Formats: sequence, C-alpha cells, structure tokens
Amino acid sequence: MSDLRRIARLPNMIDVSEAEIARVQNAANACLRAFDLRGYERIETPIIEETELFLRKSGGELSSKLYAFEEPGGFRTSLRPEYTAPVIRHAIESGDAGTRTCRYQYFGPVFRYAMPEHQYGAKPRQFNQLGAEMIGAPPFRADGEIIAMAVEGLNSLGVKSPTIALGHVGLLRSLMAKFELGERSGQFLLANAGRISKGSTEDVLEDAERLGLLGSGESNAAPVDADIEQIKRVIDRSLGPLGANAGSRTRDEVVARLARKQIQADSPENFKSALSMLSELTAIIGAADTCIAEGRRLASESDLDPGCFDLLENVVTAAVDEGVNPSAISIRFGLARGVAYYTGMLFDILPDPDAAESLGGGGRYDGLTRALGLDADVPALGFAYSLDAVAELVAESSSAGSSAEPMQIVPADADSWPAAATAAAGLREKGTAAVLQDVPDPKISSRVIIVTSDGKQTEQAAT
Repeated sequence: MSDLRRIARLPNMIDVSEAEIARVQNAANACLRAFDLRGYERIETPIIEETELFLRKSGGELSSKLYAFEEPGGFRTSLRPEYTAPVIRHAIESGDAGTRTCRYQYFGPVFRYAMPEHQYGAKPRQFNQLGAEMIGAPPFRADGEIIAMAVEGLNSLGVKSPTIALGHVGLLRSLMAKFELGERSGQFLLANAGRISKGSTEDVLEDAERLGLLGSGESNAAPVDADIEQIKRVIDRSLGPLGANAGSRTRDEVVARLARKQIQADSPENFKSALSMLSELTAIIGAADTCIAEGRRLASESDLDPGCFDLLENVVTAAVDEGVNPSAISIRFGLARGVAYYTGMLFDILPDPDAAESLGGGGRYDGLTRALGLDADVPALGFAYSLDAVAELVAESSSAGSSAEPMQIVPADADSWPAAATAAAGLREKGTAAVLQDVPDPKISSRVIIVTSDGKQTEQAAT
C-alpha cells in the first residue's frame, strides 16, 4: 500500500465525462452557427490576463472571485473570469475600437471562485461561457440585435420560448438625478435595486445608515464653511484659478454649487425619497407596454421626467423589429446588477418566466473602452450564456461525436492483432468510431466485434 497521500480534485472543480463534453460542444456549435449568420467573427483570448483588466470597471464585485497570482515574469495575473474585458482589450489593441463596428463571438472556459457560504458557493468554479460582443454601435438598434441573438441562440437548440428579463441602468440613473444624491449614495441605491424590488426597503435603509450615507438632516452651515476652502483648493489645484474660463459663473458660484451638492448628497430626505421611488418602480414587473406606461405614470406623480422611459421603450421596439416576440420580454426595473459596469439596458436570459436562475445575461457598457485605456467612450454591448446551464436543457444529440457508440474490436488471440487492427482502421475510414481492445470493456461500449487471424468477424455484446 502506498504511503503517499491520494490527491483528490479541488473543491468545486469537476471532471467532465465524454457524454457531457459532447453535449456542451454540440450546444456550442449550434449557437456559434446562429451567430455566424449575423456576421460575428470568432475570437479566442488568453486564459491568463493581467488582473487589472478585470478590476478597472467591475471593481469589488469581481475581485473576490478572481483566481489571481503573480506569474514568474512579475505580472499580477488572473485566470479569465469572463470574456468581455479581454475582447474589448483586443479591439483596442487591434485599432478597431472606435474606427468601425466590430462583432465578435467566443466560447471557452472561465474561472470564478465562490466562498462556501456564498449563494454560488456550491457551483463549479470552472464553467463555459459562450457569447457575443458588439463594439462601435450606439443605441438602440444594436441593443435590439444583441437581445435577438440571445433568443436566436437558444432557439437553435430547441428552446423555443425563452424570456428576456429587461432592465435599464441609464433609465434609473436619469430618474434618480432629480434627487441630487452623491455618487456613493446613488451607486448604493442602484446596486441594491434587486433587494428593494423584493421588499427589503428597511434593510437597505439600515445598511445606508451604517455606511454613513445619511446625514443628520440638521443645518450643516459650520461644516460647509470649513469645507468651502478645501473645495477651492481642490478646484485651483485641478483646473487652475477659475476666472474667465468659468463661463457665466464666477469662481465663488461654482464653489457654492459644489458645497450645496455635498450637503444634498447627505440629505436623509433626498435619500429616503429616492428609496421610496425605487421601491414603487421596482415592484412593477411584466409586459413591456404595461410596465412602461406604469413607470411613466409613477414618474409624473413623483414630479420626475416620464420621458426617461423612452430609453427603455426604444430598446423594446428595436428588439421586436429584430424578430423578438413582445411576449418574450418581461420588464424588471429592479434588474441593476453590475451598476459600475453597465451604462444602459441590461438583461437576463431565462428558460421561462418563472425560472429562479438565469442562463446568462448581458447589456450595454459604453464606458469600458475608456476604463481600459482608450481616450474615448466607444459604444459597446454584449451578452454571454453559461453554456453548461444551457446544455442541461438540451437533449443529447445522437449526431454528437463520430458515432452514437464506438465499436470495440477485440482480437480472438495474440495472432489476431494485425487482422483486428485492420478491421478497426476500416471502420474508422467509414466514419465509425472503433477502439482496439485486448478484452471487452462494458464501460466503453456494449458493441463488440471479435476478429480472428483470418479476418473473420463475430459481433457480441460486452458483459
């Protein structure tokens, strides 16, 4: 007996069987062919990238899930947790970003760690993503194209009635601008839109108070007077003394406006009003025309701009124009994941309206090119499936692999090996998988052919 410790698989890593490999590859091939029809170029990016690539926009949301390490060359690197940032990096390095509309599609493994207590703690930490990115196309027609592709890929696999749960970060930001919240407070509310939609308003408010996002609501004249000199120093250091270059406003007017915004950002009244509005809005779920009409009504009653909902209506119209059934679109105003990443519409792909987990998702992220070093914000958007989850919905295809089940070619005795090898080669030339075995193995196949030295073949079942 060996004294060496047996080495097991790492937690939440899986060995994949031949049948599962075939099922996933078959699903990938069908989706990629569907995307080929729309002119999307296939691309593969490195599995290892500089860690900073994944932190510029995603920040803390993704940082805790990275498999990060320092490579021998001294670079801080990570296993690829997603494809979007690497694809944008490629478009920038190739010189295509900002000069033409780029369409890319991809398929491959990604890696994300999850703590055991996390909601995804029991899921595999390596899984396959398949998706597409479109760089250089502004709203709204491109939004419709990407949503339609997400549906078409599933249709190609026989999933005939997927649901697109559609939200819009840009719409929420426009509505919240009325409340003049600071950046931290605004980001906090958007990031918690999902919790708010589930009725956790009081919990969100308590979290905001613990984080110090709410002021006392009392007069803060003294602190503001002290802050004004600091604001002046920051302005002068960043922009130089403001005089004629300040336009129609004087330097003191600019400083006073910034000071007022600082007070307003800490106003409990403004924060609670924004929270109340989001609570009502995110409770609206369902068909696009009904939800958009309800949203406009709520905005008007709250003295907000109902025209903001044109942003979402235009996306829906573009998707329908691309062939998406209106009944397949479900509005979810509380869908606001990755608010540091997305800038416009975003969506989840569901196998049916009541599904607890999505098959993937995507959206618009117009600020990512500048975050990755380009000197301009290039319109960009995309989506990705978790292909392993998609493949689970699809029955195994009998066409996957060279045949449904390989033949086992077994020589009758030692002298029969040459004849058996010839028989196996003949089957392979005809497109049938053939495995040369010294004894039958039922785990490989139940189909066995015994070959004698004179080439005679007898088929039997493996036992």
